[in-house]
Amino acid sequence: MDDSAKKGLVKRIQVRQIKQTMEKAVAGSKNQDKSYGEAVIEYLRDTGQIICISGDSSFIDLLRELVCARLKMPTGCLTVSSNADMLLHTVRRLVSDQKKPLLIVEQNLGNRDMTYLLRQLKNGFPELWIIIVSHEANKQRFVLLHESGVDNCIVKPVGAQALLEKIALTTKPHGKLDRMLAWARALLDQGEHLRALQVCQEALELKANSAAALLLIGDIFRAMRQYDKAGEAYENASRTSSIYLEPLRKLAELHEETGNVVKRLACLERLDELSPLNVDRKLAIGELYLKLNRLDKAKKIFDQAMQLSDREAKEYVSGVAFRVADVYMDTDPQTAAAFLQRGLEGKKAFWGVEDLVIFNRLGILLRRAGKWREAADEYRKALQVAPNDEKLHYNLGMAYLEGKDFESARASMLKALALNPDLPRRSAPVAVNLATVFMRTGDNMHALPLLRQALEQEPDNGTAREMLEQISQAD
Repeated sequence: MDDSAKKGLVKRIQVRQIKQTMEKAVAGSKNQDKSYGEAVIEYLRDTGQIICISGDSSFIDLLRELVCARLKMPTGCLTVSSNADMLLHTVRRLVSDQKKPLLIVEQNLGNRDMTYLLRQLKNGFPELWIIIVSHEANKQRFVLLHESGVDNCIVKPVGAQALLEKIALTTKPHGKLDRMLAWARALLDQGEHLRALQVCQEALELKANSAAALLLIGDIFRAMRQYDKAGEAYENASRTSSIYLEPLRKLAELHEETGNVVKRLACLERLDELSPLNVDRKLAIGELYLKLNRLDKAKKIFDQAMQLSDREAKEYVSGVAFRVADVYMDTDPQTAAAFLQRGLEGKKAFWGVEDLVIFNRLGILLRRAGKWREAADEYRKALQVAPNDEKLHYNLGMAYLEGKDFESARASMLKALALNPDLPRRSAPVAVNLATVFMRTGDNMHALPLLRQALEQEPDNGTAREMLEQISQAD
């Protein structure tokens, strides 16, 4: 038997094995798919490893409870750290040990944006699965994260079942359609193009206009050098979702491969509209503008790329300042406050809701140091970003109270209550603080119900009782 015949036989055996695996999977799921829990257990038993990088103890406890208590998996399946510095070494070691790592990481860890590091990790280890954890659902940021290689996103707060589902759907094809597409990809890798197309058509019968199936069809036609059909499949896939970027990226690659500068530029421009934070793509667009002698547009897009780069650089420097502040937080609060101020000032042009926690920490440090005016200044800066944040108005009111500017404190507390009437129910001390401000301005009508709410939550609150007695004596 010559070499070509041997290769053909090996390929047919491999395809037959793939088919048998697929048939078993489909038969096993005839009545219903495996539960998410069973899917995660299977992943972890099959050399899976979850790496969690987070400084949020409650989230870590939730993950540990899920993996070790609920799923009854050994603690060795889970690696937890609040430090990302050794992440590259950890992933490299696990991959070399034939592990299948899943990384669950905070988007901002110790005030450090993890996007750049995650992009490096995904480029170096394409087999790595990544789930990002964030406090906000910022569409543009999530799109950029997806482009950086993030497979899934979790927005806090998250429950155990939602976390379980995210892990299961990230690490394992879940459902008949996903398994069929996995089979088709395996056939494509083996060069069985026509059989792969047939499986994709069967997948489309299960779910008409499946973007994943259409995208894979495009990949198959592209491998067959049938570029027109590949482009048509990618276009159809892009129509299924206005924010699904992969088909447009594939189209751009296809047009680059065929040398069609105009069509490649059109795809990149569409991508830039959907995900405007990608510096590398703006540079590629600028280069194409220059090739087409569209000089004004080239300069404009290059300026945008520079602005984004400037923003990334300033955010990085600010992140370093915030991390230094963390180091000083317990031993030298005054120095910690100075670094927080430097970090915030450094990214002043790019303040966002993610910075509110920094403003609040800084305000608290300044108030503890008796610098209530400086604290009030920081809260007012934060209100430029989030004018309807009741916590900021409340903290501003507390700064005014500590500075004995009672009328300004009253105005801030009224604004906080207008934004969230349930604010006093957060805790008895909050209700007492609100009541204190109103009593200081002679507004017992507002103070009285607040003190009653404080005692409902904490019947032994002596401060609330004393203040109630003062009001009753005044009456």
